[in-house]
Amino acid sequence: MEVMLRAEGLGKSFRHTVADGPRTFRQWVEGGFLKRRGRARGRFWALRDVGFTVERGEMVGVIGHNGSGKSTLLRLLGGVMQPDEGRVTTAAPIHGLLELNTGMHPDLSGRENILINGVLGGLLKGEVQARMEAIIAFAELEDHIDDPVRTYSSGMKLRLGFAIAVHVDPEVLLIDEVLAVGDMAFQQKCLDRIAAFKAQGCAIVLISHDIGQVKTFCDKVLWMDHGRVRAMGPAEEVVHAYTTAMTRETRRRTPSDLPDAFTAQGVRLRSGENRLGSQEITLSDVVLLDAQGQATNRIAVGAPLTLRAVLNADRRIETAQVSVSIANADGTPCLDVNTENDAVALPPLHGSLSVTLDLARLDLAPGLYRASVGVWEKGWSHAYDFHVDAYRLEVTDGRKVSGVLSPPRHWVISGAVS
Repeated sequence: MEVMLRAEGLGKSFRHTVADGPRTFRQWVEGGFLKRRGRARGRFWALRDVGFTVERGEMVGVIGHNGSGKSTLLRLLGGVMQPDEGRVTTAAPIHGLLELNTGMHPDLSGRENILINGVLGGLLKGEVQARMEAIIAFAELEDHIDDPVRTYSSGMKLRLGFAIAVHVDPEVLLIDEVLAVGDMAFQQKCLDRIAAFKAQGCAIVLISHDIGQVKTFCDKVLWMDHGRVRAMGPAEEVVHAYTTAMTRETRRRTPSDLPDAFTAQGVRLRSGENRLGSQEITLSDVVLLDAQGQATNRIAVGAPLTLRAVLNADRRIETAQVSVSIANADGTPCLDVNTENDAVALPPLHGSLSVTLDLARLDLAPGLYRASVGVWEKGWSHAYDFHVDAYRLEVTDGRKVSGVLSPPRHWVISGAVS
């Protein structure tokens, strides 16, 4: 197979600085104007000795905790940064699905932004115009495409950005945590488009915290750990090694003498079984709510669902992440979201904090499901408190549906064609 992207011995270092200058305007004035800069304190390597190849029609996933070097690697591959060691070679121009709203002008309409960003993405003006209606339809913005982008919701902006980005003709594509766009049906459409690129021979590098997504779509996986390659190989093997390491660390930190607790639904939480984590932050009062705000474990297909939880910490913890996942009776993941991927920052935690996740509609097929809720260390290396499959949910509907999704739909039957 033809190698489309090659990284050889990549390394990137940054300078450590110590901020010994004034911290307030008064200190700045009283102390003089020449003490504003920090002192250099050596260098650290964010990335070191990283090498791999991506062949035509191959997708390589990059996984690892925060600070492992994933984003630095993608910037080097995309030419946003230059390496201090090694080199990147490519057989075709590189396109990126990175920050989807970059380059959007808020006072221009969606249509005008499509034209500008399509040209910036490498298309000719005529090519953008020829694809205009397809881009609008993909973004599902027909009724708003001539409105200023500043009037769009954040979800509409993301859909527009993704639709523009996937209507180029990439041969090498970099993707950085942007596939959680819109509702479940739209996310599936995005994933289908990425799969189509791969089938057409596009070489793809995907950074994602969604391990299920990486395992499903990627041929090979690169596991980054503190700036170095921890493992590289077939997706199934590397993902298994990565999740095993995370689980092992979480289990190591789980207290053996933690007393049993019960959820609002009466499910027993047992330490080391369906409750894992160091307990530096604990989850309590986790409840599923219906559209009326009443506790429930049963909703109709397409109905809204809210999950509410309380986080408790006895000491100050600067950063944490919250995850929510839903799996069906077979254990197949159906929804996996977290505050980091959704760009939601939790404040420093000391005491109690309420966290609420609102799902505008849950288009899952009728059946029985289990929800897992966790609060994690900022780098995802271990859980503080993780309730595994602890919250029951039944989705009901009069119609039988095969598969995982049951989106809104209608059938149109017209006269027979002669």
